[in-house]
Amino acid sequence: MKSLPHLVLACGLLLVPHGRALDYPHVTDEPQKSGWPLTPEERAYITGKAEHERRPGRESNKHLPHLWPVVPSAGFFGGDAWLKLHEAHVKTVQENKGPIDVLLVGDSITIQWGDSWKTHFPDLKAVNIGIGGDKTQNVLWRLDHGGVEGLQPKAIVLMIGNNNMFFTPETGIEAAAKGIEMCVKNLREKFPAAAIIVAKILPAHSPGNRFYEDIKLTNAALDTLNLEADPKVRVLELSADFTGTDGMLRKDLYTPDNIHLSPAGYAAYAAKLKPLLHAMLAGKPAPAQPADRKTSASPSLPPAKAAPVPTAPQAAAGLVLKTKPVLTYPYAPYHEGRLDPQLTGWPLTAEALAWVTKGEFTRKPGHDVQKHLPEMWPVVPTAARWGDGETNPWIAHHAQCLAKVQAMRDGIDVVLLGDSITQGWGGGWDGAPLHPAWQKHFAALKTVNLGIGGDRTENILWRLDHGAVDGISPQAIVLMIGTNNANGVQSNGVPASAVAHGIQLCVQNLRARCPQSQIVLVKILPAFDPGKEVGAKIREINAALDAVKFGEKVHVLDLWQAFTNEDGTLKTALYSDGHLHLGPGGYEVLATHLKPLLETALK
Repeated sequence: MKSLPHLVLACGLLLVPHGRALDYPHVTDEPQKSGWPLTPEERAYITGKAEHERRPGRESNKHLPHLWPVVPSAGFFGGDAWLKLHEAHVKTVQENKGPIDVLLVGDSITIQWGDSWKTHFPDLKAVNIGIGGDKTQNVLWRLDHGGVEGLQPKAIVLMIGNNNMFFTPETGIEAAAKGIEMCVKNLREKFPAAAIIVAKILPAHSPGNRFYEDIKLTNAALDTLNLEADPKVRVLELSADFTGTDGMLRKDLYTPDNIHLSPAGYAAYAAKLKPLLHAMLAGKPAPAQPADRKTSASPSLPPAKAAPVPTAPQAAAGLVLKTKPVLTYPYAPYHEGRLDPQLTGWPLTAEALAWVTKGEFTRKPGHDVQKHLPEMWPVVPTAARWGDGETNPWIAHHAQCLAKVQAMRDGIDVVLLGDSITQGWGGGWDGAPLHPAWQKHFAALKTVNLGIGGDRTENILWRLDHGAVDGISPQAIVLMIGTNNANGVQSNGVPASAVAHGIQLCVQNLRARCPQSQIVLVKILPAFDPGKEVGAKIREINAALDAVKFGEKVHVLDLWQAFTNEDGTLKTALYSDGHLHLGPGGYEVLATHLKPLLETALK
């Protein structure tokens, strides 16, 4: 991807020809791949779409996380806030174009050198183009869009990758390391004669924390890329200087967030950087680093810490449910305990509580082998995760549902199972009364609601395997699930057929546990814009369901026409928010269509 040279005038500055861009492993639909200033189309593209909407693969509705760190992408703070920071750097670069001693490239740790740089390197002319929050892909975009145009640095100090750790559960470690490598290649192409110092990612947080461990693994993966095969590239090891012998951070070198550096931290950074930088500026051999400072061997992760036992989940229910496995799920490693230390039963062991408190992405099928396997997500049980604290409130809500079931276990007429639309019927974990539409049509039925907002098929499977319907035999079960899976079909490459399979497994699980119950499966209601994106994916899932044979005692209810107009648009008056959740009218329509099926099932 090479751009034609031309002169432009922006912000009163006469800019030199566009910088060249590498041939990246993926071409997005970005309208302007390189150059400055931005065209109106490019500006609209990067300020009008959140970054996740511009990721490689999004243009073809594919999920390609291994490409995110190695393909340029403008950052996004909302509107043009990130772009304004880049524009300010472009202006600074143009005011300092020509020979300089050092170019500093990176994220917040780079930009926060501030006065510390002047203190430790007073005689060096430096230009700092760090932007807080930047990832490797953001640096690549800035380098290709005027970020260094006209500079002639003798040396470049690159420190990037910390913010890529937010995404390593999806991208994998190797991709994050390759993103750093791609930044080095970009800088080398633009500055063939410059010395480049690649500072490895500084430790953050504490041993056992995913960020901490992924930083170690990424730094180790960087060693395998052999960046120093280029005689003008040196990799700077810093970890041992910022941690104690026990691996814990040296608190005096960090701010309280355990990520950013204190003045003492920058002094320690400068002490390691100075001899290497001065040698390379002078064209002398770089001083050797102690062998014990290298981290070429991949570190092993320490055992996960047991999460604090939530107060509500287990004690409140006071239940011991020896749930039996009833299905064999498609992802074989799941059954080996790699993706859940406790496959069935309640209460959870301390080990299982620690597991379900981890972020859900880190527990998805494929993460155990650093692969993206979205086709497995809807069909393998996974506990949901709410929030990011020390406990998982979703587990508490599941426990509250269990308590309701066991308190009403004798003579239950109807069990409602699903997501927020089911939860909206009332009578569930949140203490809401049964909805007026339910009371109007089904007041005589002994009903228990197990709906939890946000649930997907994989979450329902997990709940069924951890006591959700243990010991009961309701006359009817109303299952309504799949809406929240549709976003994964749109954004993450989950096949619509896999979601249909997940719904089928939910039915099979219920059938095995409650063999006498009639099951009413409500197909996913239309939502959003049924003609595009997530709304269209719901239609695809429902179409895939048409090919599934559910067997006896399963009644499928299709309400698409009841909730859409003749032109295919939503009957927005039936929705409380106009596009997803039901209002009073929506629940009335749902109850009206559900009633004859339930009456038949309950005879």
